[in-house]
Amino acid sequence: MSISNLSELVHNICSGTYHQTELMQFIHLSQKISLSYLKFQELLGKRITGERLDTDVELEDLAIDCIAELFSRDENDCFPQLKRYYETKFSETPDLNDAEILVLTRRLIVRKTKQELARIFRERDPEGAKIVRNIKVAVRNSDTLRLFKDMGKEYVFYTNGHNIPIDNIQITPQIERYIRRQNPPIPEDLLSSRFLESYNPNDSVSTSIRKLFRHVHELREFQNFIALDTIVKLVRSMKFQTFKERILSDDHVPTPQDTIELKEIENYVHVVMIKVNQKIDSQYLRTGKLKHDKAQIYSNALCDVLYDLIQKKDSSSYFRNLRYYMPHLSQQDYRTKERSIFEYLAKVAKREFRKHLKELL
Repeated sequence: MSISNLSELVHNICSGTYHQTELMQFIHLSQKISLSYLKFQELLGKRITGERLDTDVELEDLAIDCIAELFSRDENDCFPQLKRYYETKFSETPDLNDAEILVLTRRLIVRKTKQELARIFRERDPEGAKIVRNIKVAVRNSDTLRLFKDMGKEYVFYTNGHNIPIDNIQITPQIERYIRRQNPPIPEDLLSSRFLESYNPNDSVSTSIRKLFRHVHELREFQNFIALDTIVKLVRSMKFQTFKERILSDDHVPTPQDTIELKEIENYVHVVMIKVNQKIDSQYLRTGKLKHDKAQIYSNALCDVLYDLIQKKDSSSYFRNLRYYMPHLSQQDYRTKERSIFEYLAKVAKREFRKHLKELL
């Protein structure tokens, strides 16, 4: 996977003196690097292509999609991303040979592929996509919410009665002043607290967003707009918190939907424990830090830790979880012999479990 004249080819592309055949050579090389990375990720068990049978074809298409932005041209018909990347490297080391250029190219392509995969996976998130659709419908049907695009991202702002056209918003100097673009963005913790203050689970998405933006509009030291993906994150987080409070309340009578969701949550215990057991195997069994019988005890106790989370026992004692499987374990022995490894694994398990819950809810 190399080109004998790669250094010259990259210089030509950056200077704009390349021939079309040279450009196609470089695009083909970039696709092969991206495709190799995608295939390697599939071998590691990541379901990049979903359940499709023609995975090779889809991976080839996906590789092209992942690197496409690198070949976006500017008004001078140049490739600004490639130029910026390579010219920095050339300024640091002017006499880079073909092998060194290939290493730099691999690094660039793999990094770009990772970034695009993250974007694609976000787009595959059905719950997130549903929230995005609801937000856009809310903006479209609202007299006070507007949406604009900038640098590939979408943002929403609140007009507060100002007459700003709904479609084809151009960021004019007047709008820039209104949305306070020169100010810093609102800190996430402040934004979350304001959203929490105004959130009502019975409100529509449109109503919830309007309430939030009234708060945002009043915070004049910060920007008067929020990225669409930030709003999605806020709505998802609040839905998760509301569900958790409802399902764990003492006077709550479970609905059929609650039962289904709880079943899905319990299934995630199994998913997380597979990962935790892999970590136990790689970090502790293979290195001899744990014996097999102790590893099994840890696994059982960690599973109980996750079930405690479901049953609102988040503050349950790790010592008691472990002593259930080790009846003669004393507090002293726990602190000196078990605590370090077991509590580290418990934190890993709980972090993974919460991540899955947020994705689900």
